[in-house]
Amino acid sequence: MSSFQQVLQYWPFLLSGIELTILVSLVAMAGGMAIGLLVALVRIANVPVVNPLAVLYVDFFRSTPVLAQLVWVYYALPILTGISISAFAAGSLGLSLYAGSFFSEIFRAGILSVERGQTEAALALGMNRLQAMRRVILPQAMVRMLPPIGSSLITLVKDSALVSIISVPELMRQSEALASITFRRMEVLTITALIYFALTYPLSRGVDYLHRRLAAET
Repeated sequence: MSSFQQVLQYWPFLLSGIELTILVSLVAMAGGMAIGLLVALVRIANVPVVNPLAVLYVDFFRSTPVLAQLVWVYYALPILTGISISAFAAGSLGLSLYAGSFFSEIFRAGILSVERGQTEAALALGMNRLQAMRRVILPQAMVRMLPPIGSSLITLVKDSALVSIISVPELMRQSEALASITFRRMEVLTITALIYFALTYPLSRGVDYLHRRLAAET
């Protein structure tokens, strides 16, 4: 029996980690994009009191290591708030806040790249600003935002491995445990790398396809 076959005997053990990696990534993607869009709209609207806080949020989370953020959310936040938080929730929240700071800049740049005359034309046609944003600005901005959004989503899947540091039993933590059991670290990490590739490659191709399709329609 080859060393890779020995490792693959523990496939159900790795599968549990894969499922949790996908779940953490999906939650962080949804949370990060929601936070990012909200922060981007606040900064574009230039709300007097809230805008400086939005800028501080973006600068802080973009300028500090995500690993430090995850550890702080898991260990310090419960002490400050008195609210117990699971490792999964802490990891998802930490990744969402981190990703949101990057998504906000992507969304803001994409929206501001659309000519101001598009908004003025929509308002002249009787739309309100919300309708103009939803029907005119965002469809055009989305074509320009998709490539960096795709890159950020792929990075987020890979960064999900960092939640292993706070004991979330995702793929990387399960892989480390399996390596210590089988003493086949090279084989385990090779399989783990291939699994991450299998998770991110369809995402990359899907974003490229969507970008080409939207670009052809606009």
